Amino acid sequence: MRLFTPLLVITLLALAAAPCAHAQESSADSSAIKAKLKEMEDAWVKALINKDQPTVANFIADDFAGFSSEGKQATKSQLLDEIKNEPNTLTSSANENMDVHVYGPNLVTVRGTTTEKGKDKDGKQFTRSYVWVDTWMERNGKWECIAEGVMQLPKKK
Repeated sequence: MRLFTPLLVITLLALAAAPCAHAQESSADSSAIKAKLKEMEDAWVKALINKDQPTVANFIADDFAGFSSEGKQATKSQLLDEIKNEPNTLTSSANENMDVHVYGPNLVTVRGTTTEKGKDKDGKQFTRSYVWVDTWMERNGKWECIAEGVMQLPKKK
């Protein structure tokens, strides 16, 4: 019985610590995922400045489903065409207030705001801001945006 008691205590402590170790591992994984997706979101808006379709295409899943700021449904090809045919010229585009929620090891949402500055086709300067939410899924070791919703914020007076 003397040998059994310490063995029982050690076993119970190990079982109690196991969820904590898993939580720490999950927390570390979650932090890495959050950092990675914030980096990808920032690269996406930077690519818009140069109308860099290949970079944006690399982030978007082939079965992407989204809504534009005008409320129009958008597929991957429609979104890429929109970038190509954008009549405005962006001088800056930056994300702010990004919040990443990890639902599992391969499913994440990122929401935030983006402020763009530039000139319209007539040369008039503009500043516009959007709120958005992107849904990302990791497939075959690659993170892809599978869905997006965007809404333009009203201009500040």
